[in-house]
Amino acid sequence: MRNKGIAIVLALATVLVVSGIGTLIFTRTIREIRHGAQDQGIVQTLMLARGAANLGGSLLATRGRERLERIVQQTASSTDRWAYGGNTGTEAPDPVLVAQALANVADRFQSDLDGFLCGKNFAPDGLPAEVRVRVYVTASACGEPLPPKTHLPPGRFVEGAPRTGTGSGASQTYALPFVMVAEASLGQARRNIVLQGEYRFTIGRSSFARYALFTNVHTLPNGTEAEVWFTDRTLFDGPVHTNGHFRFYRSAWFGGEVTSAGCLSPGSQSCQGQTVPGAYFYGEGFVRDRNMQPSAARPSYRNRYGTHAPEFTAGVDWNASFIPLPPNSQDQRTAAQESGLYFSDDILSLKLYRKCLLGETEVACSEPLDPGVRKLQYIEVTYCAQKNRRGRCTQDTTEVYRYGPDGLLYQENNRGLFVPVLRNGAPVRFNGVIYTDGEVRSLSGPERSRAADPATALPALAEFAQITVAAEEDIRITGDLKYEKPPCTGVPTREPDSTVTPAVCDNLGVQNVLGVYSQGGSVWIAREAPRDIHIHGTLMSSWGVVGVEDYDSIPEKGSVYLLGGIIEYYYGAFGTFDPATGRNRTGYGRAFTYDRRFLQGLAPPFFPTTGQDRVTSVSVFSYGQREQVY
Repeated sequence: MRNKGIAIVLALATVLVVSGIGTLIFTRTIREIRHGAQDQGIVQTLMLARGAANLGGSLLATRGRERLERIVQQTASSTDRWAYGGNTGTEAPDPVLVAQALANVADRFQSDLDGFLCGKNFAPDGLPAEVRVRVYVTASACGEPLPPKTHLPPGRFVEGAPRTGTGSGASQTYALPFVMVAEASLGQARRNIVLQGEYRFTIGRSSFARYALFTNVHTLPNGTEAEVWFTDRTLFDGPVHTNGHFRFYRSAWFGGEVTSAGCLSPGSQSCQGQTVPGAYFYGEGFVRDRNMQPSAARPSYRNRYGTHAPEFTAGVDWNASFIPLPPNSQDQRTAAQESGLYFSDDILSLKLYRKCLLGETEVACSEPLDPGVRKLQYIEVTYCAQKNRRGRCTQDTTEVYRYGPDGLLYQENNRGLFVPVLRNGAPVRFNGVIYTDGEVRSLSGPERSRAADPATALPALAEFAQITVAAEEDIRITGDLKYEKPPCTGVPTREPDSTVTPAVCDNLGVQNVLGVYSQGGSVWIAREAPRDIHIHGTLMSSWGVVGVEDYDSIPEKGSVYLLGGIIEYYYGAFGTFDPATGRNRTGYGRAFTYDRRFLQGLAPPFFPTTGQDRVTSVSVFSYGQREQVY
């Protein structure tokens, strides 16, 4: 019995021990599950907060840059040595004046950043989390003060050279310190990240190439009766500006910012009359911006002629600055004489084309190039070498030049060999400028192998080529001018539901670019140009128009497919159309696509500048981050 009693006690003890161990294991397992769930929540919220911080940095580099550019245009000095800092200092501006000026920039920029970020949940769809971002360039963002133990130093000058004060100047870089707070919560888990850094932006003179359309006087050149109306056929997907007033009929669409100086009598260099902000709406007459209904940002008028409601997808400014066109082409002339191609008399024919050579034998330009194959840009110029007393050309000369990606310029000699071009005993590295004191009677790329098919025209510009063709007088485009690697494909298209699908611009890293600039004449698409001509480049006339020769008398010829922009004194006509059918009667229609690289600072070499500042680049520098700061 005694042995049985001991056995029972041992058994009970064993049961108790096993039960206790089981309870302990169960309790520990529950705790581990709870800790595991908490750890998972911590990891998830931390990843969400980091993602939000990345989103904030991306916003500063994209939409933030666009907003900052508008602020810079309104606040930077266009005549002082320094965009911010006045005329103090020769090597650097006074830091106190810089800090004061950039404090004004920061106040305006903070308002825009708050509009992007405040009150918005950036959590992925379907996830029951809250993800918030605040960016401070001032002491308060989204109504919240700076986090504990953080502060913002004043804005500062980083680097750059002073300007002469005469309208042309060097680039300058400034910095706005920022604090970014990214917060995430999921269930009971909370995490935040605080980053500190600098938002650096470089300011340079804005190129006229940035415009999809620019007019000094928004009428045809033959007087006030030649009014130009933007209609529902109008589709511009880049910045549009006039120093005068726009006219709207029905539903024109604008994918870039629209600005109007509102000058009643625009002169060549300034507004010669009163400035009245506003626009014309068909059947309503002129309406001042302060009287626009329902608002100046989204005006809409309905009358017996229809509803006139232009769509400004990137905003509109009815009280923009007057922007004068260049008074001369001295910069382009000098550049051509130094490291470009300069001609003192008329250019009768200018042909641009690309070739691929194996040795000196032309071969196909494959992608990638076969071993040993060179890709070269050719420039073939026929110019007037002698004129008679009546000014007629009696003798012409043809010269052929070429260069590769290194820019070294070669000319074909009378034996058919290409030899280096030397100036002052040194090889010329081509700067891209071709200039004549006269006119360019014919500018084109390679001819089409099938006249009716634009796709059969080979590229005029090699992928590395950057060229500006400039003339004192008229320039006539007689054939296709195409890039080897276009940045965009297609054209903006109005869909059956009246929405607009923009062109596809997914190749913005390419470098080939063309500018065509007439100082004292016009840029014409010649009467003999082919049907559905394709032109890649930005076209500019300081005193005339960019238009089609004899637009109202030549046969209907399809459309001008332009990838770039137009800058002109007066609005140039391209053709006439039947309002009942919407089809062209004479000349060309317009199928324009804006080259969005021009918004990123790219421009043809030595292309004219506006005298206004713009943000040419931005960069976000982070000096470190802290987690769970508060």
